[in-house]
Amino acid sequence: MEMGKDNISLPFEVTYTETPGIKSRTMKRLAVLVKAENVRDIISSLKDLNLEATIYDVKGVTKDKERVASGRGSGTIELTYNSRKVVATVVNSSDVEEVVSRMKKSLGENKAVVMISSVDDLVMI
Repeated sequence: MEMGKDNISLPFEVTYTETPGIKSRTMKRLAVLVKAENVRDIISSLKDLNLEATIYDVKGVTKDKERVASGRGSGTIELTYNSRKVVATVVNSSDVEEVVSRMKKSLGENKAVVMISSVDDLVMI
């Protein structure tokens, strides 16, 4: 029995089932690593495609150093990490290129990293 019949629906015909299914083996998880100020652009592009997303706060160490004001603004310190966001969603494999293209377009000149991984199944519990 498909749960999608109970008014639970996801875009691009991705559906939850009560037991593992064959069709769900063709899904991909997209996790986009972006600066906090670019989250709105990514979410907007996903909403345009009727996609839902989960947002995670993450910290990473990169060659770019982030500087913040300290004290009463008289000095600055260099952080040992950079704060970023991960925006994650699940789509059918056939829709990955379109979704990534729309996210890239929404970012304009800004950069992001998209991590794409296989999803074995989505099971509603």
